[in-house]
Amino acid sequence: MTKVLVSDSAELQRHFAAPVFAALKLDVVVVNTQAQALTMFSTHQPAVAVFEADFAGPFTGFDTSRALKTQAKAQGATVNVIVVSRRLTADELGRVAASCCDELLVAPMSADELYDAVALALGLPRRGTEAFSTNVVTVSGPIAATVSNLSIDGLRLMTEVDLADGQMLTVEIATATEAAVAMRAHVIWAQRHDGRTVAGVAFDALDERARALLLKLTQWLIVNEGERTRVVLRGDFTEATKFDALLPQMVGRVVFDLAEITYMNSLGVRAWCEFLRAARIAGYEFHACSVPFIVQASMVNDTLGRGTVTSFFAPYHCTACEHQEERLLQTAVVLAANLQPPTFGCPRCGEMLEFDDLPERYLAFLSDED
Repeated sequence: MTKVLVSDSAELQRHFAAPVFAALKLDVVVVNTQAQALTMFSTHQPAVAVFEADFAGPFTGFDTSRALKTQAKAQGATVNVIVVSRRLTADELGRVAASCCDELLVAPMSADELYDAVALALGLPRRGTEAFSTNVVTVSGPIAATVSNLSIDGLRLMTEVDLADGQMLTVEIATATEAAVAMRAHVIWAQRHDGRTVAGVAFDALDERARALLLKLTQWLIVNEGERTRVVLRGDFTEATKFDALLPQMVGRVVFDLAEITYMNSLGVRAWCEFLRAARIAGYEFHACSVPFIVQASMVNDTLGRGTVTSFFAPYHCTACEHQEERLLQTAVVLAANLQPPTFGCPRCGEMLEFDDLPERYLAFLSDED
């Protein structure tokens, strides 16, 4: 089991005991002081450590994070998460960077927010993301092919096998939870380049099971979670995106998970805003919003409708080694810091990883929440 070091907090322990964490199969080790944390780190080699900033004893969570990072250089890497419980001062923002912590959260938080921080730290997929495998078959048998741009209408593939316009194929798609579904398709265009064939493939008539699987993998996934409905949206929002089939399922309180929205144009934003106005939702919030969604939300107020953003991805950049990545930020952290995004240590070179946009522009969607 994966070891996780956790400071003695009733809230943290309650969240780690929540059903959402069961799939991660974590072994949670609770510590009360920095000395215990360092000893337990040597003994258990945890992959993740989660500390409250107001850690018991003479050393704060910031101090403990820095001490663990120093020890980890000799004993093995760990990812540190700091949890603060109040608005941060300018001095404390400096301590966040000096602590070398990898993630920052503000309590009270939801189990979902903590889960995302831990899952990303462990390099695991977030909930609602589902990997799939494909197998492409011609009349001569299976061929090795790389599939991309999967949609409800078709896909793009690359293979070393020669393909011709109009050629018939069978595309089998399977997930970890569902058996393979075979779909008849045909090549609508094919080009030979550098010894490989790049082809556009269109699906023929799809049965209900095939259509449902494609919608789940490329447009949305709906998970009923008792008092709320979790809607994971995927792909591009363009003039071709239709939300009509989603409207009847919008019941009660909804959490929109938007991490996999990859592109939004003006017509896609309009369709999304019209969907929010038409949906009969008791209340809703936006979770793990992607950069393309946040960019639109900061330009077009109606993008959020009546909802609020609980967490979002933001671009970061290290000027020392040119490393770039997107960090998942909790909205409460940014609000607690007066709309100043936190800085982190660069995972590649150890220098500072800084916010890679103008805060007043990128975070404009938060101006009404401050």
